[in-house]
Amino acid sequence: MILQHRVTDGRTVNADYYSNVLKRDLVNALKRKQPALDLDRIILHQDNAPAHRANSTQLEITLLGFEVLEDPPFSPDLAPMDFRTFPEIKTSLRGWRFQDVADLTLATRRKVSQLDTDWYRETFNKWIARHQKCVALRGD
Repeated sequence: MILQHRVTDGRTVNADYYSNVLKRDLVNALKRKQPALDLDRIILHQDNAPAHRANSTQLEITLLGFEVLEDPPFSPDLAPMDFRTFPEIKTSLRGWRFQDVADLTLATRRKVSQLDTDWYRETFNKWIARHQKCVALRGD
């Protein structure tokens, strides 16, 4: 996991907000966690949310030097957060009661930090298999 970013309650994620997360938070996290990584070799996988598709966001991604892995429209099953990470966290926290958002955030961060390298490797392999299936089925 390179970056965990929580959107403040009541905040709308628009193109400006998302672009700032990319250029400030993601780039800083990459430099901190993978200092030897050449940022021009980053392949960004994101869904088709309006903030992700906006022209200003696409320009920011180009300026950062990232390549974007394109998904067909309406393909949430290709996003690892949707098919693997969120279900894992939701299952492990089911039945818990939290006093506030801060407690929920802390519990979520703890759970994510407990996921080991093999879990992430398996997730990545499943992600590749889903993309191959999508290509083979021509996006259907």
